[in-house]
Amino acid sequence: MHFVINMFIALVCLATVILFKEVLKKWIQVIIGLVGCGTFSYAIAILIKKCGEWFSWWSGDAQYIKSNFIWICPIVIVITIIIIFIINKKNKKQA
Repeated sequence: MHFVINMFIALVCLATVILFKEVLKKWIQVIIGLVGCGTFSYAIAILIKKCGEWFSWWSGDAQYIKSNFIWICPIVIVITIIIIFIINKKNKKQA
């Protein structure tokens, strides 16, 4: 259930940034984007932990969520930044 809640929050953050792009200030968009990246990273960490429990790879210790989150969050943030740069380049070429 925590996975579903975190994915929902991440998708709401993404939809908010997309829908209200022209209304929100840049720094508010950045904060919402960081919250979205953080919750998405936490959801992936929960999913990895649950897969480990389901397939009996390891026990259900909560330490796996924290350790997975530490390496997943920077990856998600970097991928998000790369996607933003690609989208901005396409928009500049079309304009």
